[in-house]
This record gives sequence, C-alpha cells and structure tokens, in this order.
Amino acid sequence: MQNPALSWLAGALLNAYGQLVLTTSWIRVRADPAAETLVLQRRVPVIYALWHCHVFFMPLLRLHARRPVAVLLSSHRDARIVGVAARMRGVDLVPGSSTRGGLTAYRRLLQLLRGGQSVCITPDGPRGPARQVKQGVLHLARQSGCAVVPVGLALTRRCRLRSWDRSVLPLPFGRAVLALGAPLYVPGSRDRLGREAEAAALASALEATSREAALLLGPARR
Repeated sequence: MQNPALSWLAGALLNAYGQLVLTTSWIRVRADPAAETLVLQRRVPVIYALWHCHVFFMPLLRLHARRPVAVLLSSHRDARIVGVAARMRGVDLVPGSSTRGGLTAYRRLLQLLRGGQSVCITPDGPRGPARQVKQGVLHLARQSGCAVVPVGLALTRRCRLRSWDRSVLPLPFGRAVLALGAPLYVPGSRDRLGREAEAAALASALEATSREAALLLGPARR
C-alpha cells in the first residue's frame, strides 16, 4: 500500500482489532524461570525470537518485560500497515530486512542491545522459507553476547492468512498462551556445520516452546 494515509488508516484498524482481541480473550504469558530471571530480575537485554507467522503477538513481549522492546520490521511497503499498528501499541520499530536496509538495521539492533534494550526478531522472515532459522539472529547473538529467548504460541480461536508463512490471526473470545523458553547462548561457531547446528537448535527450541504453550492451553486448542 503506497498511499501513506491509507496505510495509516489500515494500521489504525488493525490496532483496533488487536485491542478487541486483547479485551475479549484470556491470554497468559508463561516464561521459563531462567528467562524470567534475565528479563525481570537482572533486567539484561535479550533477543526474543518467534516465527514470522506469530508477529501479531509481538506487543505482548513488551508488556511482559515491563519495558520497551524493539522489533525488526521489514521495510517493504506492505509492512507499513503493521508498523502503524505496532507503534500505536508502544512498540519501537527498527526498519530493515535481509533484502533491504539489512546492514543498517543490524547495526541499530546491536546498538540497542549494547545500550540495554531487548529486541525481537522473526528468524524466518521477512519472506521465508517459513520456520527455517536464518543466520542473522544467530550472528547478532554472537556479536552482542545476549541470550536468544525462543517464543512459542498456542491459541483456541484463529484463522490463517494466505501468506507465505500462513500468518496466524487470532479471533476474539478465545484463549491464548505465549511461552518463553529457556535462554540460548550462541558460542560463535566458525565452521558451516557448527552454524547449521546452532540454527537447528534454535528451530527446535521454537517448536518446543509452541508445544509447551499448547500443553498449557489444554485440549481445546486447535
């Protein structure tokens, strides 16, 4: 959507829908004790990682952390709508992706982490393949020394969009669980096999947190 006014209107409508979902739904955030210690007690910056299909729930990370969380958002024009809605919910945005503005965005994320602010990244974004971890989030963890906290999601009422990642859109009057898994530290493997193993470990952790969220949600999930 190229028209700024229309992008703003669509973003405002998306934000209003998000508020409807929040006010009519039962939502629980469950964090691994080690993640809870880092975020709430020690208050050190972390790198939240969640699949691109779950981006609707990014603002909940800021509410759980009780302080700002910067989100990497694609600079593609279609992302402007999401950006408007995210800003309305108090989310700090870092525009950029692996295909556009990537180096500038990476430097900004690193600067924020070193300044004490947590960030959130979709490791399979902005265009996939879905649920495959790219090296960007791992490289950021190596260079910053910050832990990666995998985030999983389960909910009872939803629909899936016809996007490359089959994005999840929650429906009102449902239940949802957002699970934060155990922090992962990336030691800095220099060889290809080591980097691939680190990516596989993060992907496995993301799937595990989604399964944990589903268990916490109970048999009514779908």
